[in-house]
Amino acid sequence: MADDGWVSRFPLFLLGDINRPELARPTRIGWQRTLLWFRAITAAWAFGLFAYEIWDRNRQASKLSVAHPGWGLLIAGALVVFTAWLTVEYNRNADRLFRPFPVLTEIALATIALLADVWVYGSPDHSQSLPSVWVIAPIVNVALIVGQRPAVVTGIGLGLARNVGWLPYKTDGIWSLTRIATLVLLAVTGWIAGYVMTRLGEADREITAFKAREEVARTLHDGVLQTLAVIQRRSDDTELVSLARVQEHELREYLFGGSTVDDDIASALRAAARRAEQRYGIRVEVITAPDLPEGSPAAIHAIGGAVGEALTNAVKHGQASKATVYAEPSWDDEPDQSEAVFVSVKDDGTGFDDGSITEGEGLTRSIRGRVVEAGGRVEIDGRPGRGAEVRLYV
Repeated sequence: MADDGWVSRFPLFLLGDINRPELARPTRIGWQRTLLWFRAITAAWAFGLFAYEIWDRNRQASKLSVAHPGWGLLIAGALVVFTAWLTVEYNRNADRLFRPFPVLTEIALATIALLADVWVYGSPDHSQSLPSVWVIAPIVNVALIVGQRPAVVTGIGLGLARNVGWLPYKTDGIWSLTRIATLVLLAVTGWIAGYVMTRLGEADREITAFKAREEVARTLHDGVLQTLAVIQRRSDDTELVSLARVQEHELREYLFGGSTVDDDIASALRAAARRAEQRYGIRVEVITAPDLPEGSPAAIHAIGGAVGEALTNAVKHGQASKATVYAEPSWDDEPDQSEAVFVSVKDDGTGFDDGSITEGEGLTRSIRGRVVEAGGRVEIDGRPGRGAEVRLYV
């Protein structure tokens, strides 16, 4: 979403770490279209109901007349006009609705309508607030654009605005059960809307990954997989045939069978060691602590892939013949360390000089990239003539 960085700069939303919903554009635009319908219906309802209230009170002498009918019609009409303007902007370019001006203007209109509610009527004795449920729209909109926490704050702010508007007409102060319930309802609306947007963002990412995998599968199926099959049938090199068979199996598992790692970290480490032994003939010893956690799917995938690449580098660049993979839970008392698992890959290769080595694609993307994406970090210890060690904290 193109927001020109305003979300991170605007003070209202500087509330600490904000998990913005990463929604796909069709999902965001679809939600804006839904909100437009909601705004249109509720704004028309608010304006029509207020006009009816004026007429009904004027015809019944037993009822108090509306204290400021002109201002009430102006405010309710502003909701209608603003909704119409949003609709025009949506039809021109839907992305304009995600910019600061419409978002902040909508919050301001909702705040003014709630503050003026009791003043317009002249008393708190009326069945419905001036803006009705139109005020739900800006809360959901903030959840859509910025995230859950700002949406909750927006809901609390609108609830307080309604309470402040009641102050001159009540002797019980700003708090009463009814007004507390309104504040809580608006805050919960922000929380629920933010939660829904977060879950939708996760669903969008899964769908995007699935589509990407399908596209890769269509692209590779008639090329790489068939080439690996031909190599297995026609090559007399047993090592090459074995390598092609392993690569074909893993590629098919990735494209058509899902993840290539097991259900826990220990299994993922053993699988990575087994593949390295089959491909390169290196001997790999896997040692895991008995209290090693199972790990999240993201951590399992990252650790399995990173260890596999570390073992590959040990053979290709360090001419290693033996490696040891060790894993244990991270120590909680270590400073500035919140990772759950520590994994070490040590080899008996030639090692390297830390000052002269340049990170290649395998180290940068396959090791460091995987681990960083899972929220961890990587340390590389090169010891010329004494092998190398890759340390993973995930």
